[in-house]
Amino acid sequence: MTHIMAKYEELVPYQSQHANNGIPREVMEHLAATRVFPVVCPQGLVGRNAMAPLRGWPGLCITIAECTPKDGPVAHDHTGTLETFFCIDGQFEISWGNKLEHKVTLEPGDLCSVPPRMYRTFHNLSDHDGRLLVLIQGDKNMSDKIEMPRAIGLALNEKYGPNVIEKLAAINMRFQGEDEPEFSWSQMQERIARQTKLSTLNPMGPVQETAVMSSPGNKNAAPVTCWPGLDVSILSMGPGSQDDQKVGTENRLWVFNLDAGACEVSIEGEPIVLKQLDVICIEPGTAWHARNVGKKSTRLLLARQSKDAISH
Repeated sequence: MTHIMAKYEELVPYQSQHANNGIPREVMEHLAATRVFPVVCPQGLVGRNAMAPLRGWPGLCITIAECTPKDGPVAHDHTGTLETFFCIDGQFEISWGNKLEHKVTLEPGDLCSVPPRMYRTFHNLSDHDGRLLVLIQGDKNMSDKIEMPRAIGLALNEKYGPNVIEKLAAINMRFQGEDEPEFSWSQMQERIARQTKLSTLNPMGPVQETAVMSSPGNKNAAPVTCWPGLDVSILSMGPGSQDDQKVGTENRLWVFNLDAGACEVSIEGEPIVLKQLDVICIEPGTAWHARNVGKKSTRLLLARQSKDAISH
């Protein structure tokens, strides 16, 4: 098989998935975004994203975080993973630091990559639901463990009892409360890619692919450097435009349709229509063809994954 696919309308938020494991839905909604949809995870992952419908190579999880106006998760720290936020729609404030004292606002098309061992949160500033595509990189045995302030755990323990705390720990959600090294505003500037700046540097033609995040040493340098094993670009296509590509023999390609217009992706002659936030995985060495079948410009996010991953 040369591809696997997941439809956004069929995704199940992990708030519902883990309710079946004895974690009250309201607890997960309090700790996380309004709805978090696991999309891709490695085989054998243990954690909140383990029930993603698609399986990828080690070292990468992909989710969609959806927030109602003013909503977002509590402060949390990814202890061993790099978390990258790509704003799909809405307007999001990303905060970081032990007191969440640093802030940056993401508009649609902006990207921000947050290193591990740093408290962070995000909130939807818009007056309508907003969504982030979240890419989480780890090592080959990633657990995607997160820690939250101790005070939050104490409050949950008092209201729901220690059994819920134990169940959260079983999916790698813990409450340690230790301060972490500070990460300055100037350091974070190197972790942000603005869509407006990218558009200026890369004038839009009928088809334009723009690198936004790349592995160290990638010859197609992007504004943001991530960990080994991942390269992210945006393929912008005008109405009726087409593009032919081939996946590298050492890569697996995840293709997300970011916009409301339909885009047709043909893989070895088989046409598949991607609606907004549908995703398809294309296997190594496979030729594929994209065609914008809508009346407006559309964007595809291309996440090229290799088997490279960091090691601790």
